[in-house]
Amino acid sequence: MGCYLPLKSESALTNPFSLIPFPSSLLTFGEGMRFLTAAAAAWGVARGLAVLVVDAANRFDPYQLVREGRKRGLLPDQVLTRVQVSRVFTCHQLVQLVWEGLPAELAKVDRALVILLGPCSLFYDEQTPLAERRRLFRTMMGGLVQVKQRAALWFLQANLPPQVANQHFGRLLARLADQVVRAGAGEGDGRRVCLVRAAAG
Repeated sequence: MGCYLPLKSESALTNPFSLIPFPSSLLTFGEGMRFLTAAAAAWGVARGLAVLVVDAANRFDPYQLVREGRKRGLLPDQVLTRVQVSRVFTCHQLVQLVWEGLPAELAKVDRALVILLGPCSLFYDEQTPLAERRRLFRTMMGGLVQVKQRAALWFLQANLPPQVANQHFGRLLARLADQVVRAGAGEGDGRRVCLVRAAAG
């Protein structure tokens, strides 16, 4: 736990992302994903980026987004109209969005931040055979490689429930990330982060 740092300000939140050139990618996993997603989206809006949120975990909170926007001097309409949210409920829908929906939206803008909330979560749905989930995950990874060439990518993945058999999708996803950060709960409303892997060079 000694590597954790307080996460109570915008500079602390964005510092891991600002260490690497734009566009680049960051994987954050652990606790507080609802807060971090809203903070990341507001951060992108404040910097004039087109912000595309893909919610694959059903955790995006527009009220939290408004609160984070106010911290950055943004009116509710500014953040709500400049953050585009797409919700997906199956791994098949997520793969289709990565390959078709995101490229279409990115073609319309110059600079964008794509926030993928719960990139691994849907691949733990046991209603889909494991072999199919693994195939779909590899397909999604190929699409994300293309997205990464056009936009900054921020992956936010909550911890898996203890009863879920870990298929290590997160390890595969980490190959796309320039930095990997673990987030944990701090005192009060604070958050803590731990840099797991820094950008090369």
